[in-house]
Amino acid sequence: MANPDGQSRPARNTSHHLVRRVLVGPALLGLGIATTFSGSAIAYTAGGTQALAVGAINAAATDTAAAQAAAARAESAELASRQVASRSAVSLAQGQKEERARAEAAARKAAAERKAKALKAKRLAAAHRWVMPIKHPNLTSRFGPRWGRLHAGLDFGAPVGTSLFAMSSGVVTKAGNGGGYGNKIEITYWDGTVSYFAHMSEIDVKVGQQVRPGTYVGKSGNTGQSTGPHLHLEMHPKGGDPVDPMAWLQKHGVKIG
Repeated sequence: MANPDGQSRPARNTSHHLVRRVLVGPALLGLGIATTFSGSAIAYTAGGTQALAVGAINAAATDTAAAQAAAARAESAELASRQVASRSAVSLAQGQKEERARAEAAARKAAAERKAKALKAKRLAAAHRWVMPIKHPNLTSRFGPRWGRLHAGLDFGAPVGTSLFAMSSGVVTKAGNGGGYGNKIEITYWDGTVSYFAHMSEIDVKVGQQVRPGTYVGKSGNTGQSTGPHLHLEMHPKGGDPVDPMAWLQKHGVKIG
């Protein structure tokens, strides 16, 4: 049946449906609902809303992962820092321990050196001290002119067989018959001084023998040109001419009697 405008009813209804669907489509799009046109049909879907939700979840997951990675890096950095600090502390402590050990070793070495030096000085002083060649000396004749010639030493009266001793550290350089001296020994001491012990009854050392202060060397007597049992003592500094033994002994801190 024809309408007054010349169009059939069904055709007009179809046109009206199209207009409604076209008008409704934009409204649905405003609500986040996608539309698809295929010919005269329109399909609707909620995929737009679902895509937005998935995107938000993915973004949140990415942010969480980034935060976790940053936290892991920070924790790793802090751990590395603590390890470095720990190693530094251990190294410092070890260095301090080694330094103390070196200082203690140096102190012990210095103390040992001082002790050794003091001991050496003590031994040297003991070796270089001077003593009388006879105990309980009895001076009977001094150094000086006698009967027109020089009496070059001191005489100490003593019974035959009285023990005689080296006056300091040195070496025996002569031992035997000395003519008018009788049995005589000569000892060259550490400073070059030479002593003569004359008129001995017994010689108990040999040439080349080392002696120390107080070393026994023989016995007094009455051999050679002697007027009675005694020890004749002469002192020759550096092996030269004789000097007065009394002055020499006093100079070297040796007391007679």
